[in-house]
Amino acid sequence: MATKICTFIGIILLITSAVVSPIKLDKASANGATRIIVDDVQEGPFLFRVGVLPGSPKVGNLHLSILIQAADGDKIIEDGRITVRATGPEPGMIAGPVQATNDPLYPQVFSADITMTDLGAWSMTLETVSILGAATLVVPLQVTESSGLNLMIIIVIAVAIVCMTALAWSQIQQKRQQT
Repeated sequence: MATKICTFIGIILLITSAVVSPIKLDKASANGATRIIVDDVQEGPFLFRVGVLPGSPKVGNLHLSILIQAADGDKIIEDGRITVRATGPEPGMIAGPVQATNDPLYPQVFSADITMTDLGAWSMTLETVSILGAATLVVPLQVTESSGLNLMIIIVIAVAIVCMTALAWSQIQQKRQQT
């Protein structure tokens, strides 16, 4: 009986999570579900595309995916150097500098992780150097508070509690029937 109840609750959980979970159709970069915050912006000899993960910057770790290419034509820059730093909302707040690196599998996409330490309006600077020259792109970021709990975690915990309660109830019922 308890197995049937847990199976039924599991099926309800799957259907509920499919219906409740938001479907986002944001653009994605080659290495994940990053949200594009800079889309084909020209700075100096370069054209920049920058994505962030999480899509809404939060206090904590921020992953950047950066694609640079020549502003004239569509030549992708694979041998460039990109240094990322951010200045925070308060004087003296600095994150970085960190070096963005590219992967041999995706040489056109540079990635970096930078830690945002406080809420507010940050200014992220991308200093880029390659055979085409040098350029600096400044990107504003609004960093918000990390969200507390994921809805999916709450649902899983609730289902686990219901399953354990159903199991305990069935055990009590079996003992009553035996006596």
